[in-house]
Amino acid sequence: MIEPVVPMQPVQVDEPFDDPKWLYQIKWDGVRMLTYLDESGVRLVNRKLRDHTLKYPDLTAVLPEQVRSKSVVLDGEIVGFGEDGKPSFSAALKRDLVKSADKALALSRTRPAYYMVWDILYADGKWLLDEPLSRRQQRLADILEPGPNVKLVDSHESGTALFRVMQEQGMEGIVAKERAGKYHLGEYNPTWKKVKYYRFLHAVVGGVSVKNGLVNSLLLGLYNDEGNLIFIGRAGTGLDNAMIQALTQFVNLLPAVKPPFQNPPRHTETAYEKLVWFPPQLVVEVRFLEWTSDLTLRSPVVLGFLEKQVMSCTF
Repeated sequence: MIEPVVPMQPVQVDEPFDDPKWLYQIKWDGVRMLTYLDESGVRLVNRKLRDHTLKYPDLTAVLPEQVRSKSVVLDGEIVGFGEDGKPSFSAALKRDLVKSADKALALSRTRPAYYMVWDILYADGKWLLDEPLSRRQQRLADILEPGPNVKLVDSHESGTALFRVMQEQGMEGIVAKERAGKYHLGEYNPTWKKVKYYRFLHAVVGGVSVKNGLVNSLLLGLYNDEGNLIFIGRAGTGLDNAMIQALTQFVNLLPAVKPPFQNPPRHTETAYEKLVWFPPQLVVEVRFLEWTSDLTLRSPVVLGFLEKQVMSCTF
């Protein structure tokens, strides 16, 4: 049995680039997963070395038929798609959070998983980690026969052109990979570089979370067509010490009020953390990756406060 390994991770860079020594692939916005196939069967193991095999019966059923090798380790991403036909992290997460084999089997019929494979680490009794990426890519193409749910990730020659398409399609971004690069287990290594496409919006602050006496995050919302303030998530990243101190002083002067959101978040108050509500009067600029299926922001970052009418912050 092949022992699971921790995969390599890309480092993040700010801008796409073009270089003939590199190739460029779509960042699919899914759940990272390595496949181990040998005489013991098929195992799907995530980057934290947790076995998720039972969660994906639709993939384990077809992978042995598509691999022309007695033993392999494949690296890739399990992707789910939303109703708009685009990759959706929340759709992938719903499959990955399944607890029982029966539920996984039922979901496989209604929410199929797609395994996007981009690398091969081991084949026929030999580790390929020291082989250059270009040679591993050729070996992968020789060994894996793509099918409806298991696909080879395409490589592109221009990072700037591919990134521009990702922006136009509203997708997550790209990964640039050095053609001569080796595979560095368990490392964030610059032989892979990811470039993410961020989105921006202006949001209303309808409250804050307070932890150990200090503001910890902002509770954000946007107005819908009926004029109701809809909760879209928390954002704490980006708040510097000056913002935290000023907000804490501001909150301490406010009387207790009811949540201004039509759909306030569920929260159990503890001795260490509580939610404090106030009438909508503050607006912030937020950077985020995408909308989740429950209409909240994924990976929001507070960029700063704005002098703007709150009612102008709409969906």
